[in-house]
Amino acid sequence: MSDLEARVGLDELESYCAFGDERVYLLLAIARSKEHEDVTGTTEPAIREVVEDAQDLGRKIEHLDQVVSRFDSRYRLYLSANARDTTTAFFELRERMDDWLRMRLGGNEEVLPKFKRVDSEFKSVLQSDTCKAEPNFIFDLDDVTAAEAETFRNRLGEYTTVRMVRETPNGYHVVTESFNYTEFTAAIEYELKTDGLVFLTYATG
Repeated sequence: MSDLEARVGLDELESYCAFGDERVYLLLAIARSKEHEDVTGTTEPAIREVVEDAQDLGRKIEHLDQVVSRFDSRYRLYLSANARDTTTAFFELRERMDDWLRMRLGGNEEVLPKFKRVDSEFKSVLQSDTCKAEPNFIFDLDDVTAAEAETFRNRLGEYTTVRMVRETPNGYHVVTESFNYTEFTAAIEYELKTDGLVFLTYATG
């Protein structure tokens, strides 16, 4: 196992992901605005990779890491917490392409570049909330100790199944199966993401 695979916890990720004929996951490399003065939240560079099966996960992580090593920016690697439904994404992409075509026939030339990057547009559609194939949650904890994160995890375990805990640059991501979160209370602050990205590691580039 390579150093990168060890840092991302490849065995854990392979166990976590539930692939299928219409289920894929997204890997992302993102240069976050909080670490780059010249980048805003709306212009964060992001590169996406579609992972179709567990055997492909390690190779795609290595490939994404190599791709971003060519840039000066510091990239974080992420995995979609939820599998993505490719059939739903296909129909949504077709609807978007119909809209582009109507705009083009109406004289809009700004839409032309979209026809040249259908692959990246499809990945963007896959990441949309409507294409998630399951409802796993991410509880994002900032500025907490390992002991506090473990206490939080145990508290969540009283309400649902905790799928994975990942350390992040600012704290921890606690990934769970969905449940009625309105009944959940905790002693520390958190942000709940119903379709978020799980931090893996920094790219080595």
